[in-house]
Amino acid sequence: MLQDRRGVSETIGFVLVFSLIVLTVGVVLTAGYGGLQDARDAERVNNAERAFDVFADNVEDITHHGAPSRGTEIRLAEATISSGPPTYLNVSGFNASGTNRFTTGNYSIDPVVYRAEDTRVRYSAGAVTRIQTDGAGMVEPPEFVLSQDHVIVPIIQLSVEEGAVSGSKTVLVRTERNIRRDVVDDSGTVDTLRLNISTPAPDPWEQYLERQGMNCTRLGAGGGERAKLTCTKPDVERVRVVWYQIRVSFS
Repeated sequence: MLQDRRGVSETIGFVLVFSLIVLTVGVVLTAGYGGLQDARDAERVNNAERAFDVFADNVEDITHHGAPSRGTEIRLAEATISSGPPTYLNVSGFNASGTNRFTTGNYSIDPVVYRAEDTRVRYSAGAVTRIQTDGAGMVEPPEFVLSQDHVIVPIIQLSVEEGAVSGSKTVLVRTERNIRRDVVDDSGTVDTLRLNISTPAPDPWEQYLERQGMNCTRLGAGGGERAKLTCTKPDVERVRVVWYQIRVSFS
């Protein structure tokens, strides 16, 4: 009888130990898989950020250094690349008495957007921004010159082909210069510069422009996607606004 009890006890002990091992392995696998998934998603977006840095440099080669075209490879990794909601931009200048000396009118600037679940990496108006549900940040600033004696605002208007590319392939994003035109070249008649920008990433744009010495106010839906910034810079001496049109295609 004692031997029977010992056999039952060993069987129960084995079952308990085996169940504990299975439970532990299941918990580790579940938690580990979630952690690996999070790490993979984070690295995927970080890779997209680095690719968009290269894309911004390539566009700068076209706008600032006269290159006719450039190509940028971007790995999608179960994401999508396409155009998206535009950024609206206009620039005005006023003399010391408040009389308007020029205004560019409104430019509707299409972006190139990388979408991965709830994260978007955008190139628009010369800047790379990263937009998530918990906020937005500027990865690469635009090539604005906003000093007191010399202001240069490049308006980079992308003409992005229709449609989206999705999946896990590597996409070649080709940029080709189409038009370059001096919109404004004013010296001595402008005292105050005003820049209006409506963007899905108002927070990083506001922070960037204020770091450059502009005073910004916000209109519209607070930090929402259609918030409009009005930023001014007094005591400027010369203003140049240059418009570029660049064709963008995916292959």
